Amino acid sequence: MIDKLFTIIPPWLIILLVIFNVMLGAAAYLILLERKVASWVQDRIGPNRVGPKGLLQPLADGLKMFTKEDFRSSNTDGTMFTLAPILMILVVFTAMALIPWGGIYQGTLTYISSNASALDIPSGATLVAGPIATGNPNEYNLTYRFPVQIADMNIGVLYIIAVLAMVVYSVVLGAWASNNKFSFLGGMRAAAQMISYEVPLGLSIITIVLMFGTLSLSEITTAQAGYWVGFIPAWNIFCQPLAFVMFLICIHAEANRAPFDLAEAEQELVGGYHTEYTSMRLGLLLMGEYIEMVVTSAVLVALFLGGWHFPGLTGTVDPNNPAVTTSILEIALRISVYFAKITMVIGVFMWVRWTLPRFRYDQLMNVAWRGMVPISLCLMLGTALIVYANHTEVDPGRAGARLTVTGSEALMFLAMNVALLVLIAIAAMFVPRITANKKMAIPGSRFASELPAVTPD
Repeated sequence: MIDKLFTIIPPWLIILLVIFNVMLGAAAYLILLERKVASWVQDRIGPNRVGPKGLLQPLADGLKMFTKEDFRSSNTDGTMFTLAPILMILVVFTAMALIPWGGIYQGTLTYISSNASALDIPSGATLVAGPIATGNPNEYNLTYRFPVQIADMNIGVLYIIAVLAMVVYSVVLGAWASNNKFSFLGGMRAAAQMISYEVPLGLSIITIVLMFGTLSLSEITTAQAGYWVGFIPAWNIFCQPLAFVMFLICIHAEANRAPFDLAEAEQELVGGYHTEYTSMRLGLLLMGEYIEMVVTSAVLVALFLGGWHFPGLTGTVDPNNPAVTTSILEIALRISVYFAKITMVIGVFMWVRWTLPRFRYDQLMNVAWRGMVPISLCLMLGTALIVYANHTEVDPGRAGARLTVTGSEALMFLAMNVALLVLIAIAAMFVPRITANKKMAIPGSRFASELPAVTPD
């Protein structure tokens, strides 16, 4: 019955509608979760008035956004001012199209040969086998597969990087159109920050791409659906922990999350690039920020945490492709695992926000250019050398595609990460530290004797 439904409604359309609505709900309840985490860190109760234990607070917040006055200063550029939040939402929703949520579903359709319309397979699916006679007169089976994602492209990683890079356009556009000096400063900060952190972000992704020889996010995820030494999940976080840390830090900066929230910095810029925004325009910008958190976390899960893979959820239909399954229940479990992993990553986002202070701007740039870029380059170089040394493992059926990382290779990658970490610790002892802070003696201070006296000019 489900297979017949897929011939009427394209599977990608069902996935699109489900993911779209889940993302909207997730953005609303992530705001509630953020406020609850903040209250827990600060020893408060948090929202608890609307609904049971405050669970309906997102509905009240949404109603507030819809009913607030949609004020816009006469000095703003109306078209660009409205276009910026729309662009933000379009970009983050477009980026989620290539997330591999649950592997590959394999279904079977039974049809009568005289019925030509029954030969149709679901839109976006590929024919695997058929027609195969069932034994009944003129009755045949048709086996097909479709990926549990909205779209499957062989350049998925490149597509997502390119699309998410457009978020900076919405930020800068909104800041410029506001015609407000605080917004403009926030927009310029955001532009410099995002461009700077996209470099180590891209290099950490290249590290994973080199390991598997493919840009397909679904293939990278499927390649992690195995085990090393029989019981260790073949997730990239275990063989490339430094690349994982680089990527995690960079998506914090890309989403303008603390301690990288200099584009918003309330203490300095009132509200940053969205100072002039009110009502649903502001709501779209805030929603876009949280959905971007979900999308970037989903990419991190696919690249480093095995995506939908969890012990026991590996398909047995095709020995050459563990992503294939014939069970809709297993697909649902895989999607649940994926979202559970995303929730864990978002928990790190919120934990970091309420525990670390904001960077000063020169510190922000130093972290990127003097720290993360050199480390990411070394990671990429080390990975390339190991891949080249094991070039015999390349899949002969696909030019440059490896699609598997053996236990010995994983050990080499891990050893390279550990060696690089030791080199970083040694180099940190000799690299001069740059600081803009200057200690000055204050008359009457109890610390005056520890500091050099400063003669006023």
